[in-house]
Amino acid sequence: MTTDSTIVAVDLMVEYGSSPEVVRALDPVSLTVDGGTSVAVMGPSGCGKSTLLGLLAGLALPSAGAVAIGDELISNLDERRRVRFRRERLGMVYQADNLLPHLTVEENTGLQLAICHGETAAGSRQQVAEVLDRLGIGELATRLPDQLSGGQRQRAAVARAIIHRPSVLLADEPTGALDGRSARVVIELLVEVQREMGATLVLVTHDPAIAAHLDRTVELRRPVQAQESVDAG
Repeated sequence: MTTDSTIVAVDLMVEYGSSPEVVRALDPVSLTVDGGTSVAVMGPSGCGKSTLLGLLAGLALPSAGAVAIGDELISNLDERRRVRFRRERLGMVYQADNLLPHLTVEENTGLQLAICHGETAAGSRQQVAEVLDRLGIGELATRLPDQLSGGQRQRAAVARAIIHRPSVLLADEPTGALDGRSARVVIELLVEVQREMGATLVLVTHDPAIAAHLDRTVELRRPVQAQESVDAG
């Protein structure tokens, strides 16, 4: 029996265009991630790592196949219900932190909580403070994003992603723009918090050192047409 955060993807494929100009962005992929565990997705450039993550998040729909998270068949939901699912059940971290530049760290994090659960500013302040302290940036709560280092900004992005305690965390190259030390600190914190919450984590990375922090690794290969194009070149 699957838990609420178990991810099951079956024969996912993405194609664009129509015959004879069909471009395949993702070869058929099947993946199961048990609830509360973590998986690193690796593979060469152009193999569809970010495409797969977008399908798991319901940001796009597959050309074929299906995605389920717990008892929710994501790939069958309409756009409105997929947006609601992402808001309530998912936390997402990207290489670009996507922090709102005119809001402080505290406000960026609290806004996410308000969007997800409708928390009042007064009610959320203590929760936000606890999360920021947990990630080692509590003293930076009143700073704007451009007053932070790259590593600090990514910690703030992690805080925003976990503040509503999502059952699933999706991360797309979250340490790609950081130096080695900052990357290690951020990934260790992300995995530690994921395990503490009992969330399921799927993380895209090109770095084996980052992947080693997760429970297991899966490798994607380039779609057939992309591989042929590389070989021909």
